[in-house]
Amino acid sequence: MNDLRSLVGAQLDLVWIETRIEQWLRFGTPETSVAIDRYRRRVSFAPGDVFALMRWVSSDTGAVTVSLDIIRALPSHRPEAVLPWITGAADRLLRQTGDGPVRAVLDTITRIERQGLDPRAVCPDYWRDLDARLRANRSVPPYGRARHEAWLWRRATS
Repeated sequence: MNDLRSLVGAQLDLVWIETRIEQWLRFGTPETSVAIDRYRRRVSFAPGDVFALMRWVSSDTGAVTVSLDIIRALPSHRPEAVLPWITGAADRLLRQTGDGPVRAVLDTITRIERQGLDPRAVCPDYWRDLDARLRANRSVPPYGRARHEAWLWRRATS
């Protein structure tokens, strides 16, 4: 059996043009990070790595769009899991756009971190559930140590 880390995961370019396009990682640790030029850096993630990508874009008219995606890198042999701005395969666990929904996700991430939990290790189903609930204007479910332990046990036994 191949080690998943030996397979190509996901790669993307982070762009930072002050007050125009700003992209950064809220959490996640890239395997590699290479500066392309003074505005772009290419980061790559191993299969299984989870990261949160924040994107802030301002138009010529002054309109601002903010979005947050939580993404899990997958082995490159999964062509059905392709996102247009990612090279390789990736599974989008959550996508929220707009100030209110993005703030709700950021608050949730902060609450998870305050419990001493790493958001990269959170159950992928939780991020999907959070995404669906925010889209339906429903209450945000808490993620605590008990739910996290259940996820770790389930992952270890499957």
